[in-house]
Amino acid sequence: MTTAIPVFERGAELAEIAQAIKDNGLVVLSQLVEHEVIDEVLTELRPYAEASEFGQNSFEGVKTRRTGAIIARSATFRDHLAMHPAIMHCGDSVLGSTAPWKLSSTELIEVHPNQPTQSLHRDQWKYNYFDFPAGFETEMAGMWAMTDFTSANGATLVMPGSHTAANDLRPDASEGVPAEMSKGSLLLYTGSLYHGAGQNTTTDVRIGLSLQHCLGWLQSGEHFHLNCPPERVRGWPDELLRFIGYRTFGDSLGVYRDSENPLAAVYPEREFARGWMVTDEGKGMGGG
Repeated sequence: MTTAIPVFERGAELAEIAQAIKDNGLVVLSQLVEHEVIDEVLTELRPYAEASEFGQNSFEGVKTRRTGAIIARSATFRDHLAMHPAIMHCGDSVLGSTAPWKLSSTELIEVHPNQPTQSLHRDQWKYNYFDFPAGFETEMAGMWAMTDFTSANGATLVMPGSHTAANDLRPDASEGVPAEMSKGSLLLYTGSLYHGAGQNTTTDVRIGLSLQHCLGWLQSGEHFHLNCPPERVRGWPDELLRFIGYRTFGDSLGVYRDSENPLAAVYPEREFARGWMVTDEGKGMGGG
């Protein structure tokens, strides 16, 4: 396995970025958004983060504070980060060839001083450690750098190329490479890549905004219909609502009431096609 992390500057060809993820399991997109956007998201999330508690075990991080429901709590995140073109293009490339995909979870992660290294792991292990076929990706994750990420303050440790390794590895943290990046940058990686939070030996708090995406027929990590109920999301763009699960997947997965489009729960006055195998455009495709 290589130790090199592919890094692309803003404006790079999306096709090259997507190919780098397939080849290496990850990519860093440097300074992808302006600091003003990052600062506004942090301002919107500050009251919730200050009320969050530190982790209860070594994996969560006893000196790490995690705040969820980001898409419900930050309008700036919804408008500028959640469906950034780089995320959508790479998600289509990594996940979209096999099935529709969706946002799975959102979490602000604050790694405080003296937080030890997290054990290296695969995000896809959340699915009972199932050993998916080699090359079949079920997840794509992201980490927005809300502060600079350095080797000293706990930058995410990654193992480039490990997305092709065996599923039963238990690598030592010393095998990880810090994904150093500046504020406003984005780390994208597959659910099969071994990674973990680094140790924070500084007096600063390292802050990242974690995203996870999964195939549409898998259980999402966050209950979006609870965090983002119909009365709260009314007025949000349809494409964003579909992205968090207000849609059907495959043949009859995720229907609402009497085989209805879930968007009918948000907009009961609008007409949507009913029945199994209904496209996002609302055209019926059959069903017996």
